[in-house]
Amino acid sequence: MKKLSLFLSLLVLLTLNGCNEPGLSGKTVKKEYYTGGELRSEFIMDDKSGKNGLRKEYRYNGILASTVRIKNGVNDGMKLIYDNNGRVIRKVPFINGEVHGDVQDLYPNGDTLATIPYKYGIRNGQAFSYNVDGSVHRSVTFKNDKIIN
Repeated sequence: MKKLSLFLSLLVLLTLNGCNEPGLSGKTVKKEYYTGGELRSEFIMDDKSGKNGLRKEYRYNGILASTVRIKNGVNDGMKLIYDNNGRVIRKVPFINGEVHGDVQDLYPNGDTLATIPYKYGIRNGQAFSYNVDGSVHRSVTFKNDKIIN
């Protein structure tokens, strides 16, 4: 019974520490701080190159502001931007450091507020804004980052 209790205690301890703790998972975490001492960002590295991993940015009040995967030193994947209540309010797709795909702004309930299409960092295509009920509020077409209608 004592061995089982010890095993469960160790299991809980390892679970609470998570995989971000250096030494337990083999990952290194680089942290940056605001001048007041609060955590500004942390980069959880996937390898020893220091160019691949997950970047988390925090507001001055300590609340998570955004997360994004980093590959070869640049954003590569979906950047999620959060409000002060931890809800995703914007999704920004990155490929090789450039915005590529539909950027989505979200209502607090998670429904889509707007979509803006990007191709290699430039707005191209039809963008939409939506009413709370999901109906289209407005649409515009972009070509080479300019509205054409």
